[in-house]
Order: sequence, then structure tokens, then C-alpha cells
Amino acid sequence: MILDFRKQLMSKEKEGGVYVTDSAVWYVEALLNYSFCEAGNQCNTIVVDTFSTTANGVNEFTIGQLESVYSNLADSINENKPANKIVFAIDIYAHQEVDFTVFAARTAYATLSEPAFKATADTAGYWFYGGDRGMCGKDSGLYVGMDASDVLENRISNTTSDVWSSLEGFTILPSWYYDPNFPFDMPYLQPTRMFSALGSFEYLIDYCISPDVMDYYLSSSGIWYIINDIKPAGKTFAYCDLQAGSLDNLYIVHAGGFTFGVPVH
Repeated sequence: MILDFRKQLMSKEKEGGVYVTDSAVWYVEALLNYSFCEAGNQCNTIVVDTFSTTANGVNEFTIGQLESVYSNLADSINENKPANKIVFAIDIYAHQEVDFTVFAARTAYATLSEPAFKATADTAGYWFYGGDRGMCGKDSGLYVGMDASDVLENRISNTTSDVWSSLEGFTILPSWYYDPNFPFDMPYLQPTRMFSALGSFEYLIDYCISPDVMDYYLSSSGIWYIINDIKPAGKTFAYCDLQAGSLDNLYIVHAGGFTFGVPVH
């Protein structure tokens, strides 16, 4: 079906039926993933960016309109690809305005895995929660350019790129997932399944996550609990995008974007 759709897009006559929004999104997403995702590679360090384009009308689109949507998004995805990264997965979604529709491509780029990174990702120790500040405590000064959010993200995400269809993303805040059996009693740390801490910002800016807390977030009671809870029926977990940030200078968190899809083999 994907290749038939590509033939229609490339045809000068632009023959074909009219596509409703759900079908248009599925075909454009599937073809973009088929065309640009480099399947079978071991990857890490996922970064996500979003690009958009518009089509006149709502709910129904001709093959000519979809050719323009596909081409515009493909150009944006390729032009904005970070150096030394590949396209890992592309999630298309659409929303309607009064007389036109916005098609957006949430695009995950990834770095091809190297042995040196595997050693980094497997390093047990203390990590700053964010800011790409590297390791802390007795490991202070190591791996600047990464932080706890990167380590968690890379250990959790699917490590093999694939060709995807029907991708679906969810944004999760840690406050939505409290754990009544939270195993730690530490200053400022909140009993959530994904990292969050509340307190004086002067202290929080230097928050250092211990190995046992990192292991908890990686466990079936931590982030994997969230993943299994929100996983749509019939879909596979693809990747997560964890962002370290602060709220009102009193609350620091790892906000998570979790994406699921159907691998096309």
C-alpha cells in the first residue's frame, strides 16, 4: 500500500481518490518513515523536533494536496537533520483550522551507537538531573554534555531503528504518576515514578541523583510502569524523549514524551 501511494504521489497525472484526514495522516507518515528512516541500526541519544505545513480544506484531501504536504515535510525533515544523526522515526498528526489543515511531523533523530557510548550509558554512578552537567558526587566532572535525563532516555528507548507506521505520542508529567510504595525518603525528592523534586532552587539546581534512584526510575515500578500504563493496544514502545526542566524555580522534573507505533518489517 505504501509503494502504491508513492506511485500516485510521483505520477504527473496525480490520479487517485480523495483521502480523509486519518487516512492522509497514515499514508504520509508511513511513506516518510519508509523513505527516510534507516532501519536496523543501533541508536542512542534521541532528539526530537517538529515541522509543519498546511493544506487547504478540512477532512478531505486530493493526491495533489498530499504530494505537497509530503514534499514540504520531507524537505523540512532533511534540511533540519542534526549533524551526525539519522532519522529514527516520524510521527505525523493533523489539526484543523477554519478553512485549512495543519500537518505536523514530530521527528526523532538519533545517533548511531558506538562502543564508547555504551560504556557511558552503562556507567553506574551519580548524575546531575539536567543541564548536560554530567556526573556528580564522587564521579564529578565525568561525561559533561550528558545528564540523568539522557542516561534514562537511552536505557529505556528502543535501541534499534525500524520502519514505523501509526506512531502515537504522549506527553507525561511526573506529578501524574505518584507511587504509593515509593522506596525513598530523601530531602526534596517526590514520590513519583519519573524524577521530580520540590524545594529551594538554590539546592535543586545542583540536584544529584544516586544510582539506586536511577535504578528505580528504570524499573517496572518507575518509568516502565508509565510506559505499560499508556501503551495503546496493538502498538510497540518506540522511544522516549526526556526533558529536564524547572517550574517556578521551585520544582525540577523530567518531563517525558513517549512514542508508540507499529514496526513495519
